[in-house]
Amino acid sequence: MKNILFPLFVAVIAVGCATSKKSTAIPIIDTHIHLYDTRRPEGVPWPPETDKVLYKPILTEHFDKVSDENGVNATVIVEASKWIPDNQWVLDLVKHDPNRYIGLVGSLEIGTPDFKKHLFQLSKDKRYVGIRMRERPGGDAFFENKAVWADLQLLAAMDQTLDVLMFQYSIEDVDMVAKRLPNLKILMNHVAGADIEGKPADPKWVAGVQKVAKNPNVHCKISGLFQQSDRQPSPKGVSFYKSELDVLWEAFGEDRLIYGSNWPVTMRGGTYAEYLAVVKAFFADKPRAAQEKYFYKNALKFYGLPPLKR
Repeated sequence: MKNILFPLFVAVIAVGCATSKKSTAIPIIDTHIHLYDTRRPEGVPWPPETDKVLYKPILTEHFDKVSDENGVNATVIVEASKWIPDNQWVLDLVKHDPNRYIGLVGSLEIGTPDFKKHLFQLSKDKRYVGIRMRERPGGDAFFENKAVWADLQLLAAMDQTLDVLMFQYSIEDVDMVAKRLPNLKILMNHVAGADIEGKPADPKWVAGVQKVAKNPNVHCKISGLFQQSDRQPSPKGVSFYKSELDVLWEAFGEDRLIYGSNWPVTMRGGTYAEYLAVVKAFFADKPRAAQEKYFYKNALKFYGLPPLKR
């Protein structure tokens, strides 16, 4: 009897340990990936053909593999194309897997006559959670356009979100919008545009972050770290990025920081696993509740998404 029961006991213990390990893993939502197909007859507006790293089909089968290998439960796609039909193209591309591809931050040009029509149509799909400000037509006069403010107000009224690509917009721009439209949920991309050099953060950037973070409707996406290091390959140790990450943690706290990778752009600097390891290392000494908020709970709340299906 003893010989029969011992293997059964060992099997029960093994199953129990595996279940315990699985139950303690913190879910991950990557809120910043791009999908596109360079083989389409009409081509793609981004990336350019000269980009030897990115100019190739980047589709669900490619991110499925990345997410499975790295324990990423779900993702919010950020549209990188300026072509209006490509918003629907992405929604159709991922409709087969709604549990993994849970949201789309679209691309619509703010301040144009058809903005309202397109937003109404696309937002009928609950996965369409907002738009990203990318380009800045009109230059410095962009925010002098009344139509721009009308469209931003419409976003807020519809509970749609605003991601901001921090290349053509400044922290001061975000602060202005946040103050004028306190009900608009704003998410600054790519560590608020920090230039990361592996040394103390730029004082002007620090002051800007501290100021904009006083607006409770402003959040920050810790994404694009490899990109913001401006090094290929990018540094893989968290110490290189710690100065800027410390500033963001102090300014936004555990409730307004959100995880994103910027895949496949991350491939210029290293692997997805290497990128994820950097942010995991930074949050390793934070309370578990803070890690849960950063890796998935804040994303669900900000984008107004339903609970994950695990």
